[in-house]
Amino acid sequence: MSDLEAAWRPAADAVAAWLATGRAPRDAIAADAALRRQPATVRAAAIRLARDAVAGRRRLEWLLGCAAGSPQATPLHRAAALVLARQVELGALAPTAAAARLPGPARGGTVDFAAVLRPERRFATIEDPALGFAVRHSLPDWAAVALRTQFGAEAAAVATALGGEPPRTLRANTLRVASRDELARALAAEGVVTRPAPYAPQALHVEGDADLFATASYARGAFEQQDVASQLAAWVVAPPPAGKVWDLCAGVGGKTLALAAQLQNRGEVLATDVQLHRLAALRERARRAGADNVRALPIDPAAPGAEVAAFARRADRILVDAPCSGTGSWRRRPEGRWLLGPSDLAALTAMQDALLDRAAGLLRPGARLIYATCSLLAGENEARVAALRVRRPDLEVVRLAEILGAAAARPIADATGTFLSLRPDRHGCDGFFAAVLRRPRRT
Repeated sequence: MSDLEAAWRPAADAVAAWLATGRAPRDAIAADAALRRQPATVRAAAIRLARDAVAGRRRLEWLLGCAAGSPQATPLHRAAALVLARQVELGALAPTAAAARLPGPARGGTVDFAAVLRPERRFATIEDPALGFAVRHSLPDWAAVALRTQFGAEAAAVATALGGEPPRTLRANTLRVASRDELARALAAEGVVTRPAPYAPQALHVEGDADLFATASYARGAFEQQDVASQLAAWVVAPPPAGKVWDLCAGVGGKTLALAAQLQNRGEVLATDVQLHRLAALRERARRAGADNVRALPIDPAAPGAEVAAFARRADRILVDAPCSGTGSWRRRPEGRWLLGPSDLAALTAMQDALLDRAAGLLRPGARLIYATCSLLAGENEARVAALRVRRPDLEVVRLAEILGAAAARPIADATGTFLSLRPDRHGCDGFFAAVLRRPRRT
């Protein structure tokens, strides 16, 4: 039995759980005890199938016909139709075999798996170009409009990349290893093949489906799984030697740990978040990574609190890795594309403005504020920076070349050379944005 054959039912169960409860398919697969006993290649195939089915939901349901997306069908029936259709699309399963595997009666009608092999016939029936773009690229209407408006002739390339497979990328933890080359040699000795990733100095791409978490290198904290884009966002923070950094929206600490490594366990990184379980995970990750200069504190969403505010007023850098639409990471978290609507975007931009105002109000002269999102949308990125500068005219923008040097900044900066601006179709990593602002020293 091939990996895809063994993986389809766990993938379908995970997608069914997502349809029924909203639980991320990857989390459901990770919690599947029976699947954990399968080879790593089967688990990886299940993750890919579930991810592709969720990401391609609108396209696949359109091709399959009304039954696949019918509310009358059970979540498992709908999920299995999507996963099986993806296998047909990949050439791993014949349409008749897919129909034979489909569980339960198709109460909403017939599922036409053969249609997946002739997509242009169904796409040709779509007269509205906007709807055609949304269906082909499996996007909600609002996102299709946003991408076409922002990227014009390049929108199809961006949308296609958002439906692709993300690389598995590691950051060499320089608190445990000297460099990514040393990490690559250690992993090679354990049977894990890697290659250097572009742009980020400590990034390695993993080839194949090896179980990274079963390696001795992982156990000793030699690496963290972290996309190139996230690594670059931390690199842009560029804390001074033995400096102080406040990571305002730290989450589970990916950038916190990268900053701790940049500081080589000197100085201090204060990581705050509103969710206690995230901070608990961060503390455990910091312990494994050997990051002794990290302190994690909960924060009130309405105000930072006296201890945090006092630290912020002394900090050299304040990182606002703000909650956002996550459009740049949709290939990694495909369920995200179905969670948001236009009203949610308005709420997010209001939150981003509030976080920026909070951080800017505590920024000392000479310190820098770094604003970052994993969004591709200018409304969450450049527009938020422009609005902040209207409210806070004393802040000045620091160009990326001033931080990283012209050669390193050029391929990852926007057209003006000012902001970190990453796209999955151009850079092979998540879409990401970062801007650096500084409060000038008093003269």
